[in-house]
Amino acid sequence: MNEMPVTGAVAEYRGSRFPIVFSGDDWVALRAAPGPDVPDGFESGESSVGMGQRGPWVKVPRSAIDGVLHLRARATLEGHQVSLQRTLPDGRVLVGFVGPPAVAKELGLEGDQYMGWTGLIDPAELKDVHVEETRRA
Repeated sequence: MNEMPVTGAVAEYRGSRFPIVFSGDDWVALRAAPGPDVPDGFESGESSVGMGQRGPWVKVPRSAIDGVLHLRARATLEGHQVSLQRTLPDGRVLVGFVGPPAVAKELGLEGDQYMGWTGLIDPAELKDVHVEETRRA
């Protein structure tokens, strides 16, 4: 399996897709390193990508973005549907699950039935990965 898709907002920029980290009225911060892939970048920095890890971002003018999509990524974990929320630098995937506590505990997830359950999963354990795309702009 190549790069694991995750749920969230994605910008189409110069023929590629980049996760949106945060945005303002007239700019969007893309999860990317400054350089030739982001020639319209006018500011850059780093932000948390989870588990004490940081990743680069680059701000580009909103006018340079070709489109914005919302991705809803899901998969099956031991026969139960989970949402794919984030890929960590070590390759594990943060998943979310809404369902019975007994099932969540069986899957090794933490949380509760009110706020949902989450856990870090080896991507090899995930089956039937699928993504729904909704165009936002």
